[in-house]
Amino acid sequence: MEHALTPFVSEFFTGLGISVDSLSIEQTGDDINLTIKTNDSALLIGMHGKNIEVFQHLLSRIIERKLSKFVHVHLEVNDYIKQKEEKLFRFLDSKIAIIRSTGNSIRMPSLSPYERKKAHGYIADKNIVGLKTQSEWEGESRTLVLLYTGDLIDRIHVKPTPSTPPKHNEITISDEGVGI
Repeated sequence: MEHALTPFVSEFFTGLGISVDSLSIEQTGDDINLTIKTNDSALLIGMHGKNIEVFQHLLSRIIERKLSKFVHVHLEVNDYIKQKEEKLFRFLDSKIAIIRSTGNSIRMPSLSPYERKKAHGYIADKNIVGLKTQSEWEGESRTLVLLYTGDLIDRIHVKPTPSTPPKHNEITISDEGVGI
């Protein structure tokens, strides 16, 4: 069954000259999930997903005006967000393996607020005894820290990069080559 917002959202993208091959809308409370398949994904997603954030924000505000109530729009274009989250979770799993084998905390300064939130939730859901996360600092400097106080397993040796020596028992992960 077609959602009441489908013609409105289709017209929004058509008006921008973006062809939409398929559009599905699911609403749960104040959350509206828009899933789009399009050949214009590069335009909608943008560099490192920056455009998708803008379109989400615009659609949230426009739909709020139309419905006269608060909504939060989640926009998925050609499974971009799903793939990005899967990559983030694989990255986190590799860092969890390092921290569980070395006991060193790991600082990840290059995550977006959304990625930090997902990381906190993902790691909490894993329910690993002795593993916790915390965010430190403010604004652009905000960073995610993984801490482990559990038993060491499968000990491996991790060398800190010479350009950024870690603090006592801490490894800093840079965003070079991460591609999240």
